[in-house]
Amino acid sequence: MGLNRELLYEKALGVLYGTAIGDALGMPTTFLDRVTIKERYGFVDKFMNPSPDNGVHSQLKAGAYTDDTALTFALARAIIREGKVNPEAVADELLRWAKANDALEGTIIGPSTRIAIERILAGIPVEYSGTSGTTNGCAMKISPVGIFDCSRSYEEMLEDVIKACMPTHYTGIAISGAMAVATAVKIGINGGKYPAEISIESLKMARIAGKAIDGKSISNRIFEAFGIGGRDDQDYLDNLFSFLKEPQGALTEDAVPAALSIFVRSGGDFKRALLLACNLGGDSDTIGAIVGAISGSYCGISGIPIEWIRTIDANSQNDIRKLTGDLVNATQI
Repeated sequence: MGLNRELLYEKALGVLYGTAIGDALGMPTTFLDRVTIKERYGFVDKFMNPSPDNGVHSQLKAGAYTDDTALTFALARAIIREGKVNPEAVADELLRWAKANDALEGTIIGPSTRIAIERILAGIPVEYSGTSGTTNGCAMKISPVGIFDCSRSYEEMLEDVIKACMPTHYTGIAISGAMAVATAVKIGINGGKYPAEISIESLKMARIAGKAIDGKSISNRIFEAFGIGGRDDQDYLDNLFSFLKEPQGALTEDAVPAALSIFVRSGGDFKRALLLACNLGGDSDTIGAIVGAISGSYCGISGIPIEWIRTIDANSQNDIRKLTGDLVNATQI
């Protein structure tokens, strides 16, 4: 498939809207188990309000996205302003967002990002601020790098993934997961492969990325997730939930393999993929955001239900179309 700016814009819109939609759909079920989701919601098939006892997102309303999407947009802005992936700019945009949203005063950010922000504010250089970050906070926001590097080599993209992760998640596990997601987005934008082939390439690049840092990767977990099946989608989700090592946590080795497994299970169908993600439980807003980014890259904005796009537009404080256009303009193709 020949990639031009018009097609790249259509695909990039799919990525960024997909991220926001998956995040918002998964927000109410975050850190719930499968039994609770079925008892409380039955089967989630639309944007819903979180329950009052949702300690993470109880203040949000149906159709609102979380820090997963907000930090994806912050990374996109950092790339746009520099015309490249610059760790200092990534950190600066993170701090701007954190200050504007009083992020350190509440529960809207993950543990690795919180520690990194505190370290940066204390004057620790970005080369060291993210050295304890193993959670999924980089994988959830990395999709703008997949867009920006859609025509570059994997070696160049790995360098950019490392730079994007450095301020908050400078570890092999986190970078391995982020590289897997960026790879899937890159291939999805360029088209020409089935979901299973895309996921296998993501596994390969996850292994390479982990070796480049400290030898640790999530490639084995991705491989294990590919073997998960079920008689129907509900049975599949029960089995996938059992695969999660820490459903109440935010592990890269849970979120990324689960997202790739869902992408394969859906056959690239955006709506089916997103509904699977938000009914899984665990860190479902992050899993939804990753599934949305990958599925959106695969199908483009034209493959996303228009009513879901309108809901995001009604709830977003960002002009997603302008942000996407600016990111595409910064991208060399």
